[in-house]
Amino acid sequence: MNGFRPILFVLVAAALGACTTVTRNEIEGNNTGGVIPGPMIKGGNVASLAGAHCAKYGTNARITFEATQTGGDVVFVCEAPALSAPSTGKQAPAKQQPPGGTKQAPRAG
Repeated sequence: MNGFRPILFVLVAAALGACTTVTRNEIEGNNTGGVIPGPMIKGGNVASLAGAHCAKYGTNARITFEATQTGGDVVFVCEAPALSAPSTGKQAPAKQQPPGGTKQAPRAG
C-alpha cells in the first residue's frame, strides 16, 4: 500500500497543476505573425502592438482575427511591404494612334 502514495501524490499534483490558469502578458509569435493575449488588448492599441512586433522583422502587420472571434485574443500576420507604390485606381492614358493608321503612297493618276 505504501507504493501507491508517491504515485497518488504525483497524480494529484499533476491534476492540480493542469487546473491553474496562466496569465499571458506578452505577444506570442515570430516573423510570420502572432497572438496578442486578451489582457494586453484592454490597455493598448491592437494595431500598434501588432505593428511593433512585425516591425522587428521589417514587415507590416495585418490583423486576421479579432478578440470576439477568438475568445479574447487577437491574431495577426506579418506580411512583406508592398514593392510598388499604392494604386490610385486610375489607369495611365492609352497611347494615341496617329489618324489614318499607316501612311499610304499617293496614287498615280
